[in-house]
Amino acid sequence: MTTFNEQHPAHIGATIVTESESVERQPPLLAVGPLAWIKKNLFNTVWDGLLTIIVIFFVGSVGVSFVTWTVGQANWYTINFNIRLLMLGRYEPEYEWRVTIVVLLFAFTIGLALAAWSRIGRGFATFIGVIIALTFIVPVVITATLPFPPYYASAGTFKIGGDNGQAPQGQLGFIGQAGETVTVRLADQYATSDAALAQVHSFADAAVNTALNAAANRLTAEARMNELKALLATDSLTPNQRSRAEGELARLTVPEPITETLKLNQVPVTVSILDGATLEPLENGVVTFEDASALLTVTLPADGWYVLQKQLDDPQAISILETMGIYPILERNITRGGATAGTVSQYVRMTDTFTSEAVRPVGEDARPLPFIVVTSNQYRGTSTLTDYLRLYVAPFLNQVNVFLLIVCAVGALGYLAGRAIDRTFSPVMRPRSTTSRLVLWLLLVVPVISFILIYGLPGNILPITDTRRWGGVLLTMLLTIVGIIGSLPLGILLALGRRSKMPVVSTVCVIYIELVRGIPFITVLFMAQLLIPLINPALASFPGAFRAMIATVLFTAAYNAEVVRGGLQAIPSGQDEAAKALGLNGLQVTLFITLPQALRLVIPPMMGNFVGMFKDTSLVAIVGLLDLTGMAQNIVSQTEFLGLRRETFMFISIFYFVFSYIIAAVSRRIESTGAGQAIKTQI
Repeated sequence: MTTFNEQHPAHIGATIVTESESVERQPPLLAVGPLAWIKKNLFNTVWDGLLTIIVIFFVGSVGVSFVTWTVGQANWYTINFNIRLLMLGRYEPEYEWRVTIVVLLFAFTIGLALAAWSRIGRGFATFIGVIIALTFIVPVVITATLPFPPYYASAGTFKIGGDNGQAPQGQLGFIGQAGETVTVRLADQYATSDAALAQVHSFADAAVNTALNAAANRLTAEARMNELKALLATDSLTPNQRSRAEGELARLTVPEPITETLKLNQVPVTVSILDGATLEPLENGVVTFEDASALLTVTLPADGWYVLQKQLDDPQAISILETMGIYPILERNITRGGATAGTVSQYVRMTDTFTSEAVRPVGEDARPLPFIVVTSNQYRGTSTLTDYLRLYVAPFLNQVNVFLLIVCAVGALGYLAGRAIDRTFSPVMRPRSTTSRLVLWLLLVVPVISFILIYGLPGNILPITDTRRWGGVLLTMLLTIVGIIGSLPLGILLALGRRSKMPVVSTVCVIYIELVRGIPFITVLFMAQLLIPLINPALASFPGAFRAMIATVLFTAAYNAEVVRGGLQAIPSGQDEAAKALGLNGLQVTLFITLPQALRLVIPPMMGNFVGMFKDTSLVAIVGLLDLTGMAQNIVSQTEFLGLRRETFMFISIFYFVFSYIIAAVSRRIESTGAGQAIKTQI
C-alpha cells in the first residue's frame, strides 16, 4: 500500500493501492529432488564424495569387464544344451510330467498364499506381464532381424603347421531341415593379409583355427622384431640391455606371410552338397570356385543328414569357405523307457537346437563319415553382440518362455481364486480367514503329494522312480523342502527339551545340539553316506538321496533349536506366571502362550537358517549326489564342454542368488507385518 503525499500534490489526501503478483520462486536444485538426494547421501562431505567416486569407478570397471566377458568371450552353449540336466538331472523322461504337476501345484499354492497374506499391485503385475511378454517377443525379433554367423570350412590336403599339423577334411556331415538354404562361397576377405586372417571370428574348423593362430603368431613376432629394431636405434640402452636386445633379435625369426605360404584361396576348389543317404549331389549342388564371385546355393529337400564335400588338387594350397546353414553338431545318447525302450543317438545343431535321430552317413569304406562336431569346430575369436543375441539369448528364451508363462498363469489363477473364495465365504470381520486356512492346509498337503508324485508308489499306477537319477534343481529343492519341513518341528522339540526341568531330557538335547553344531555339515553327510552302511549292512541299499535328506534335517534342526530357544528366552517371564495364575498347566502355557510368540519372534533368524541350508545342499555333490552343483561339475567334465566351468558356475550362482533373495524377501515381508519384533510389555 502506498500513500501519495506532498510529492504528488494532485492526490493529497487520497489513498492509492497498487497490487502486483508475487513471483513464484523455485527451490534450489540441491534442496529437493534427485540432486538433493545425491548430495545428501553420496556427496555430503568430502570423504563421502571421494568414497562415492572410488566405488563408482570400481563398480563400473567390474561391470564393463563382466559385460565384455559375457558377450564377447563366454560360451553359453553349456547352459542352452544342458538346461534339462541342470533342472532335472537324469530323471526318467517318461515321468517328467510328474515334476511339471508338482511345479504347478506349488505355483497355485504360492498364488493362493499371496491372496491370503498379501496383495499384488497393478504395477508389479504389469511388470511380470511385460517380462513374460518379452521372453516371447525378443526371440522372434532377434530371429527375424539378426542372421546366424557363418561357418568357415577349410579345403585342401596340406597340413598346416608341419607333419604333425592340422589338415582339412575332405567330407563332413551336417544336419539340416527341409526348406533351409545352404550357401557356400570363398571367404576372400580373410585371404588378403595375415592381419585379416587373424581376425576370423565365428564357427571354424580346426584347420582354419590353426591358420589364424599361425597368422597371429607371425604378426606378434613381426611386431616384436620392429620394436627391438626401434629400441636398438636409440641411445637409451645400457650395454647389458643392448646385448640382451641384440641376442633376442638374432634368435627371433619371422616366417613368410601365412596367406602366401598356404596360397590361401588362390587355387580353384570344387564344393559339393551331397545327400546323406545316397552320397549323390543335390540338384545344383556342385560348384567350382575360382574367385569370390562364385556362389553355391542349395535348398535342402528334407530333414536329415547331408555331406559337405571339398576337393582341391594342389597339395600345397588351402582355401577357406564361408558357409551359411552349416553349423557344428553335438552328439548325445538318450535312453528311453516304455514301448520304445533303448538308447538312441541324437544329433543337436548348436545354433538352434534342431535335433535329428537319423543314421549318420556312411562312406565308401563302410565307416561313418566324420561330421562337424562341436569339439573341433567351436566359435573362434571374440563374438559380437549380434552373434551373442542370435546364438545364446534367443535359444535360451525359446526353451524357458512357455514354461514361465504356464507357471505364472497358474500362480495368477491361484491368486484370483483366493480373492474369489474370500469374497464368497469369508466373514466381513475377517476378510481373508477362509483363504488363510486353505493355504495352511495346502502347505501341509502339497509337499506330501509332491514327494509321492516324484518318487512314486508301489504298483503300476505310479511306478517308483530311480532316486539315483534325481539331480539338478530337482534334488536341490527336494533337499531344501524336506530339510525345512523336517527340521522345524524337530528343532522346536529340541529347544523345548533343552529347557525341560527333567535332567535326562535336557542333557540328551544339550549333547545332541552341541555335538551337531560343533561338526561341519560335510562330516554329517559323509557319516550318512559311508558310516551307516558299515554299522548296519542292511542299510547299504537305502537310497543316497534319502540319506542326504535325513542328514540335512538332523543338522539343521540343531541350529533351529538354538534359534527357538533364544525366542523362548525373550518372552517376558510375567506372561508365563500370568498364564499359570489363570489355571493353565505347563503344556498349555507352552502351546498357547509362549511358543507362538517365540516362533513369531524368531522368524528372521529362522529364515536365515533356511537360506544357509538351501546353499549348503550344494555340499552333497562331494558325496556323489548330482544336485545342481554336482550336475554342473558333471557337465563341465564332458568333452564338448571342457573349459566352460566359469559359464556353468556363473549360471548356478545366479540361481542360488535368486532363490536366496526370494526367501529373504519373504522374510522381510513377514517382518513388515510386525513379526520378529521384541516384546517389551511386562505383565
